[in-house]
Amino acid sequence: MVRRADPIANTDGSCASHRLSPLLAPRSIALVGASGQEGTVGYWTRKTLLGGRFDGDIYLINPKYETLDGLSCYANLSALPQVPDMAILNVSSRRIEALFDEAIEAGVKAITIFDPCLLEQDTDPPLLTRLRGKAQAANIPVCGGNGMGFYDLDKGLFASFYEANTLHSGHITLVAHSGSVFTVLTHNDRRYRYNLAISPGHEIGASVDEYVEYALELASTRVVALFIEAVRNPTGFSRALEKARERGVPVVICKVGRTEKSARLALTHTGAVAGDDAAFDAVCARHGALRVQSMDELMTTALLLSQPRRSGAGGLASLTDSGGLREMWIDLAEEIGVPFAKLSSETLSKLSARLPFELDADNPLDGAGPLGPEFARVFEDCLPMLMNDPDTAIGCLEFDIRDGAPSYLSGLVEVVKRMSGCSGKPFFVVNSFVGAQNSELAEDFLESSSVPLLNGAEMALKAVHHAFSYRDHRAGPTVKKPQLPDTGTVSRWRSRLSGDQPADEVLGLAMLQDFGIDAVRAIAVNDEDDLLSASTKIGFPLVLKTANPEIAHKSDVGGVHLGISDSENLVRIYRTMASRLGPLATIQPMADKGVELSFGLIADRQFGPVVMIGIGGLMIELLDDRVFAIAPFDENEAMRLIDRLKLRRLLDGVRGQPSANLDSIAHAFSCFSVLADSLSDYILEMDVNPVIAGTDGCLAVDVLVVRAT
Repeated sequence: MVRRADPIANTDGSCASHRLSPLLAPRSIALVGASGQEGTVGYWTRKTLLGGRFDGDIYLINPKYETLDGLSCYANLSALPQVPDMAILNVSSRRIEALFDEAIEAGVKAITIFDPCLLEQDTDPPLLTRLRGKAQAANIPVCGGNGMGFYDLDKGLFASFYEANTLHSGHITLVAHSGSVFTVLTHNDRRYRYNLAISPGHEIGASVDEYVEYALELASTRVVALFIEAVRNPTGFSRALEKARERGVPVVICKVGRTEKSARLALTHTGAVAGDDAAFDAVCARHGALRVQSMDELMTTALLLSQPRRSGAGGLASLTDSGGLREMWIDLAEEIGVPFAKLSSETLSKLSARLPFELDADNPLDGAGPLGPEFARVFEDCLPMLMNDPDTAIGCLEFDIRDGAPSYLSGLVEVVKRMSGCSGKPFFVVNSFVGAQNSELAEDFLESSSVPLLNGAEMALKAVHHAFSYRDHRAGPTVKKPQLPDTGTVSRWRSRLSGDQPADEVLGLAMLQDFGIDAVRAIAVNDEDDLLSASTKIGFPLVLKTANPEIAHKSDVGGVHLGISDSENLVRIYRTMASRLGPLATIQPMADKGVELSFGLIADRQFGPVVMIGIGGLMIELLDDRVFAIAPFDENEAMRLIDRLKLRRLLDGVRGQPSANLDSIAHAFSCFSVLADSLSDYILEMDVNPVIAGTDGCLAVDVLVVRAT
């Protein structure tokens, strides 16, 4: 046993009362399966654990040894002089359950498991399910199985079989489902510095959301980076993201498996275009979490956001040593959506006075004049001018920064160290080549001036884009719940949707009306007498549609006829359509022209009701112009969602067309979100398409409802 001082103190930035504290901030640890045999996991884990700076008690357990590293080896957990807070069960799957039970029985408060916990010819329920049940019953946090353990770099606690004593502590919390990703990101480049790095594996007794919430209690956490395959606790995950938003800690997420489509079973357009990823994307958007597509983008963004300063208003100010790379940055920034700061006339005048005669004052700024003593001084003088411009939100210095660079560039290295805090704004250095070899300088910058060094122009600009997105989300108001309908309306529609009445278009349009969404009047008909009687109530011109319950998309089979002007044509068209599609039909008045939108609803199995607004009509499945959101929300949030659409400019009127009534669209979409939230247990999918947006308002003219079974 190694007896050390109590590691948990009120001043160390940890959260002693959190459920995960016995796991991630234990006072004592038992390593079950410690080994002296080189090349074994038990050997590596012992070396890693003892090689850290953990100042609690460490016990080694293996009945084969009396001592290891001069420490006593115990036969089992019950032989220890005290009950450890956390036990690392480094044994095979066939032994894990018995030791798991022994640890719980002994009063161990947390467990870490590396083994995948999979047995050949296992019983039902399988081992993983049994362990999860035991952990839940005992309310004991478990890291793993099938994980790499974790590192607490602040405390030097390395509960893993990967050595980590060369790593430096920092301000990024990493949670990576993949063990390989965990090791790749922690051990390949030491510019990425972590306060906490966790490989949760199968999440037997602790889920990603709990790790995030724990990290948010640490004073050293400035950004959380997640590489995840699934969300096992959706409610807790949403709660953790909202807590991060409230505390001003960005969460950057790379979620894999996002291309699997739920369209294989979808009956509506909304379900077909949503895929399994739409709900997760909507949750991230609601809480301001930043989604990325790759590990490179994940870590570049996390590195930029790990510095202490956050972006204010404005754009990017960039100083570079290459005219050609400046042009590339301009192209990439436009494609990615990164605005450059609009420099004031005063700043431009100062820059012009300082630059060599052949260089123009602009942003991005090329500062590479003739090589010589003045080369670095131009950068040193111009950088504060750029950084202190009122419209600069983030600044960067781009040059060929690499370990062992030519001597004329060494002056720029010193400029970085002297100028990093010249404005109090976020600042970074970048080499436009993603493969640049500059890890030594990257560590030097972090140590001397806390300046992050990024590699790759595209990755750097994506990181800036995410920083601006986070800033803008934080600056916006929180999403407010709208006024809910009276309980009678909700109860009535829950009853109707759970009854035997067909969920046809007539019912759907009436439901929209009851929830405050303007919808056309529709009358169902079953023969020519019904048809003519209904036409006198509706008036001409009108629309005739098939109401065959087997047909989900009427226009695909010639089941929609617009602008019918008289009874003779109505009867003729009805007879032809009825002969092909059956006698059931609806008629409704012809709506005025306008921009065609669509509303959609899917009841996500994890996150609940998700609504969509996007382009409508026949274009819905052809053009990728839609946004998803978690329901419900108010009209202000509805307007922000509308503003994200590519067709937003159409709503303002183009080429002489009148503008649409945006307030009415926002009102209708907010009401639709309330409907979704109120009836999601009764509706599986729903399409309202088209919703015609015009000057006087917006009108729903077609709806498809798929009831939950």
